[in-house]
Amino acid sequence: MLQALITFRSAPLLLAACLGSGSCLATAQAASPSDGVAPAAHHQLHGHELSATAAAEDIAAAESTPLLDSNAHPTPEQRAAAAAAERQAVNPIYQMKIGRMQCGSHEFMDVKQEDAHDQAILVTWKGRRYLLTRKPTTTGAYHFDDVKAGLVMIQIPAKSMLFDKKNMTRLADDCNPMVASR
Repeated sequence: MLQALITFRSAPLLLAACLGSGSCLATAQAASPSDGVAPAAHHQLHGHELSATAAAEDIAAAESTPLLDSNAHPTPEQRAAAAAAERQAVNPIYQMKIGRMQCGSHEFMDVKQEDAHDQAILVTWKGRRYLLTRKPTTTGAYHFDDVKAGLVMIQIPAKSMLFDKKNMTRLADDCNPMVASR
């Protein structure tokens, strides 16, 4: 069974097909028959061989398969993978920074801890208040999210960053407490 089909669409064309056993086959084909290179020269890797016809059929099948819509609902397998990732979440090893912060753009942001276990924060940004809840991460960073407002705050040891998820923009960067954190 074909597990991966990797196609690079440049001249010359290189196709790599990886089989379930971990073996791969590479096929090189010239960009046009007029350049004098053989139409298909294939190479055998790890004892598996795939004909040019079979490779072309696999390419056609892969190209005819529609990609998932970005608004598609997650499959049960994707939900299970997300749940497994949450179970593997890494807690930050550094203390969360709170208080009034000055950002690199000379903006100010206030961060107040709303929960005893760092699970919610209140962020005041440009005169508006947002309640952000903590999301699990595998990186060890603090990640807080207000789904309704589309606001995300990420905190790493060196700085805090504020993002507008709806407009895909960074609102504030290089934010650090003006006084020592708690």
